[in-house]
Amino acid sequence: MQPARRARPILSINYGAHQVDRVTQTLKYALYTTAFFSVFWTGLSLAYPEGYLYLFMKPTARILEIGPAIIRTYSLSFLLLPLNVFSTYYFQALMQPKAAFIVSVFRGVLVSGALILILPHLAGPDSIWLAMPITELLIAVYVMWKIHSSTRSLHSQVL
Repeated sequence: MQPARRARPILSINYGAHQVDRVTQTLKYALYTTAFFSVFWTGLSLAYPEGYLYLFMKPTARILEIGPAIIRTYSLSFLLLPLNVFSTYYFQALMQPKAAFIVSVFRGVLVSGALILILPHLAGPDSIWLAMPITELLIAVYVMWKIHSSTRSLHSQVL
């Protein structure tokens, strides 16, 4: 997530200087970067889930039996996680704290918490591992809508 952190002062400075083209360019590069890391970490997780098990523990035979499926399911959230995390920095840089707050709190507590409580009752205990992929998807829909409307608004302010 380091590129997102570095992009925030670049975005803030350009936003404050009314350099909409630079804000848009930085956004474009940040989205490419998040896409790269999304694909990289998801691909790695799907291809070698046992690596995570060995990284964090000395897995038993039972863990090696159930762990890879859990990691593969949970790692689907990695497809959208970088975008959602970056968006909080983007919205802060563009002086939109409400949007940053919504993404952070809904992603970290409200949506994920609700899904963790509800999914096992609706679809069985193993469905709990889908809570984060579904959360990231729902938040990403809001993020893309908000980024699109914010960028469009920036362009209209300049004109």
